[in-house]
Amino acid sequence: MQERYSGTQQALHWATLVLFLVQLWTYPAIARTHHAPHLGVPIEPLDLVLHQIHALSGGIILLFVGLRLWLRFRHPIAAPSFPMAYFAKISNLTHIGIYTVLILLPITGFLKMYIISIAGPVHVILTRVLYALIVLHIGGALVHVIIWRDGLLERMGIKLPFQRAALKQFRNIQQ
Repeated sequence: MQERYSGTQQALHWATLVLFLVQLWTYPAIARTHHAPHLGVPIEPLDLVLHQIHALSGGIILLFVGLRLWLRFRHPIAAPSFPMAYFAKISNLTHIGIYTVLILLPITGFLKMYIISIAGPVHVILTRVLYALIVLHIGGALVHVIIWRDGLLERMGIKLPFQRAALKQFRNIQQ
């Protein structure tokens, strides 16, 4: 069992973040393309392009999530240690939630675009759930960096000088 994520796993993680930012940048165009005809205004060509970028990047996120899960099962990573067991449960549930939502979002987006419009509100709700899970994920990372200083971010390729020293001390204490 590995202690750190592989370079491929790290790249997929950070590429997913970049694609998430693309999603944030392009989603306003979707509302404009859907509402313009009802308001009697023409759809802007740029909005159609942004709509397609949004859909394409969502599909790529789905592909990346599938690859990440496959790699995670093929090359398991040692679970991080937490000072209290309930932090491990929160972490596990947050990660399961993120993976689940990142799988369901592209599916509901596709369904909304091509099959059934009721998937649209579900897609919006899932987006809000994702935002909450991301806040938990970032909050957890900040707790590791600021409070525990246990070097956990190094597993995902972020090496902070004051964390590495703390990581060595943390490992010595555990042994």
